[in-house]
Amino acid sequence: EAMVAVEDRRFRSHPGVDPLGVARAVTVRIEKGRWVQGGSTITQQLARNIFLTNDRSFARKVREGILALALEWRFSKDQILELYLNRVYFGGGAYGIDAAARRYFGKTANDLTLAEAALLAGLPKAPSELAPTTNFEGATARQHLVLDSMVAAGFITAEQRDEARGQRVR
Repeated sequence: EAMVAVEDRRFRSHPGVDPLGVARAVTVRIEKGRWVQGGSTITQQLARNIFLTNDRSFARKVREGILALALEWRFSKDQILELYLNRVYFGGGAYGIDAAARRYFGKTANDLTLAEAALLAGLPKAPSELAPTTNFEGATARQHLVLDSMVAAGFITAEQRDEARGQRVR
């Protein structure tokens, strides 16, 4: 839920490509004069991670969208989310949520607290820049954004967010 809240809030309702997310990203691009936000869904990110490179081209985005639609046709949302969580880079040499949980907290992903899960969910945006081992303040700021996103998405209550913010993450 933390990853869905921060990366792709409409994950459960779009067919792999989110037209609203694309429109939002393009609108912000026009307003700011540069790309500030991405419009890629979790499924598109998975398609890029498995099949494509990270080159920034329109052709790659089109291929990414087609592959995302194919992934959604073939796999369930839960399977796509599991594949994504097992492949995404969390920094510190950790690929996948379980490796990240072990790397940063010395425990399995199943044993993460809400505060720890929210911190990890914030890392894929900029894993090297936000690594809690080198930039704890940045990682914590992003964790707070993830927790706020979880409240906005209805995944947790404001009280749960506040409790998680009060927990000391080591």
